[in-house]
Amino acid sequence: MSAEARTPARVQRLDATLANQIAAGEVVERPASILKELLENSLDAQAARITIHLQAGGMDMLSVEDDGTGINPEDLPLALERHATSKVASWEDLQAIQTMGFRGEALPAIASVARVEILSRTHDSGQGARIAVHGGEQIRLEPAARAPGTTVRVADLFYNVPARRKFLRSPAAELSRVQKVLRQIALANFPIAFQLLQNDRSLVQFPAAHDSAACAARVAAVLGEGFMANALHLEQSDRDLSLRGWLGLPTYNRARGDEQYFFVNGRPVRDPVLTHALRAAYQDVLFQDRHPLYVLYLELPPEQVDVNVHPAKAEVRFRDSRAVHDFLFHTLRRIIAGQGGDLPQVTVPIQPKLQAVTASQDFSAAAVRAPLPYAPSIQQPLSSVGEAQTAAYWEQIVATGTTTGAASLTAEAPLEVQEQHHLSPEYPLGQALAQIHARFIVAQNHEGMILVDQHAAHERILYEKMKKACQLDDKQQFAIPEYLHVTASQLARFEVNQEVLKTAGLDISIAGPGTLAIHGALRSLDPRSYAQLVAELLDAEKPWGQGDVEGDPVLAEMACRAAIKTSRRLTLDEMNSLLRQLEATPRFGQCNHGRPTVVQFSLADLDRLFLRGR
Repeated sequence: MSAEARTPARVQRLDATLANQIAAGEVVERPASILKELLENSLDAQAARITIHLQAGGMDMLSVEDDGTGINPEDLPLALERHATSKVASWEDLQAIQTMGFRGEALPAIASVARVEILSRTHDSGQGARIAVHGGEQIRLEPAARAPGTTVRVADLFYNVPARRKFLRSPAAELSRVQKVLRQIALANFPIAFQLLQNDRSLVQFPAAHDSAACAARVAAVLGEGFMANALHLEQSDRDLSLRGWLGLPTYNRARGDEQYFFVNGRPVRDPVLTHALRAAYQDVLFQDRHPLYVLYLELPPEQVDVNVHPAKAEVRFRDSRAVHDFLFHTLRRIIAGQGGDLPQVTVPIQPKLQAVTASQDFSAAAVRAPLPYAPSIQQPLSSVGEAQTAAYWEQIVATGTTTGAASLTAEAPLEVQEQHHLSPEYPLGQALAQIHARFIVAQNHEGMILVDQHAAHERILYEKMKKACQLDDKQQFAIPEYLHVTASQLARFEVNQEVLKTAGLDISIAGPGTLAIHGALRSLDPRSYAQLVAELLDAEKPWGQGDVEGDPVLAEMACRAAIKTSRRLTLDEMNSLLRQLEATPRFGQCNHGRPTVVQFSLADLDRLFLRGR
């Protein structure tokens, strides 16, 4: 090896333009990221109206015009230098950031990879100024006419870094990303009016929203009217933490999590602490891999959250992440459980032919459309009666069928015709009248007709009882173990999941080759079904998650398998008892998998269905 090869390279200072281009790799990915930075500058300038112009999805040209405070002419060259900002001046400011921007990196980074022109005028100045920078080099600085505010024009993105431009997608794809950024910013800043134009054609317009109705209209414009019809408005606070916004019902969900908006002190973020708390709150009411919809705003003192942890400011770090997580989880779970008020109406489409009227159970965003002229609305009430009012009735009639007298719920028996009792207003699910195909319970309440999925309803009831039993450690030990012969695959699955089953109340051990001994279980289960239940659990193909006590997937699976099945006929007394117990059960609007348990047709819906009054 030659002497020259062994000589280390000398340390040298990077050229300012090269340093800005390196920084641009973190801040400037595409037109959408440029728009985010420019909009944040306009927000910090207290703009009331912001207009965005695009060409080719922002790749050829992107400009942002606002009516904010403007920039002094002498400060324009400085604004395009790295780490020059008017938003923070000390370490104390950095510890309690209250502006959207603060690093002073965005403008110089953008100017290093595009042709940038800034035109600005302050409100107390009679004349504005224009500065042009191409690839990081200042071209001109001159007086110019403009109304108070600032216009930043970014043209020919990555013209001097062609390798970066190749990573951009089509103009339509880049436009879609730009619109997503605009929706995020618009949802976080209701009092500000926004307009987006491409090639001088208006694509999106959000009028300023100064009252609750206008704010709701903006949310509906972003997420659709279907979301607003299937969302709960909430305002909760606890000490220094406050949460407000709109929480989508579990039955209104999507296959992707692309309609989830969470803001911390007005800043859109994607944080693992927040994501985990939200997912846990929906854990046992959301169907399989579906995703909820929400627009939520978390407010807390700025010194309790650090936003200076990500180049794009998309992540935050909380001083007390556990307190934030627990506040979100318990608040949202309580609201989902029904303690936040009655659910609003959910309108779903039905077939217009009278001989094929159905209520769809697909509550995804694609399924909820404008109702037909006589389409019934579906409502899941969250009113409840006390557990004490129904416990005795339940234990005497229905619980006997699910614990010591399972035959009354599982045997085929003709429906009993009984005189209709008075409909008590205490009972929102009303009085059972009949059963359809041994699958659905038909009931009548003061509002109209109710349909109940008997398996899904009983599944939710059992699940909540099992969770409560686990919390209270309400188990029973057998004087004589119950033995179960298992296959090799079942035994292998048991060995892997023995501890998981134990946390779900099942005390099981290996008694010998191919044999398991069941020593104890939850009291809420039918003693005669333990062996069958364990065998079915060990046959299940899908994996179990660990889960916490309030959302244990093993308990959910046990409840599903122990619940009364479809095709089982119930007496009217059993049906009414099921309704009473369901009313006293948290989250009774959905089963453990997120499917609806109850739908209601109002009298007006039924009249429209049969064209009455025309």
